[in-house]
Amino acid sequence: MTRPTPDFPVLTKDTAPEASHALMDAYVARMGFVPNLVGILAASPAAAKTYGQAYAFLGETEFTPAEQQALLLTISRVNGCTYCVAAHTMGARKAGLDTETIQALRDGRPVLDPKLAALVEFAAKLVEQRGQVGRDAVNDFLTAGYKPAQIMDILVAAAAKTISNYMNHMAETPLDVQFADAAWHANGASQAAQ
Repeated sequence: MTRPTPDFPVLTKDTAPEASHALMDAYVARMGFVPNLVGILAASPAAAKTYGQAYAFLGETEFTPAEQQALLLTISRVNGCTYCVAAHTMGARKAGLDTETIQALRDGRPVLDPKLAALVEFAAKLVEQRGQVGRDAVNDFLTAGYKPAQIMDILVAAAAKTISNYMNHMAETPLDVQFADAAWHANGASQAAQ
């Protein structure tokens, strides 16, 4: 297990600014613990609130929980974020994605479901090409059965993952024990997605 850099300690409610407590409480209510990433983001109430709001807005989209997790897992993999790939592997399991689909997402391989494939391919392209995806990519996404507004929803997911993925890169966020069996490394050395 890596340790966070001294500049980015993992805070608790006893050490975090009070303005970050609401986000920490929300994670305890939803997951039963405060993930290390949230403990690090808590040092900046602005970052913590922005991350929490962007993440919460995904629940207001038409994406299913499984699509949300596939989207977050894909963006995290493209960004090479070991912490978030592990966390969203667990989220994908909870959302009901099957083991083969999760492993394909972790590996960057095509998934079998054509609509889900269109979602994750578009999201990967959006991140890799910094939004400059071209008309063909947009058309492919819409032809798969998604709506134009859902492209904007993907931008919300990308914004949330930019905050968390980049923070994890800088802080070298230690993986929570709750995510340990889903550990992943950008070089492809990962455990099974079971």
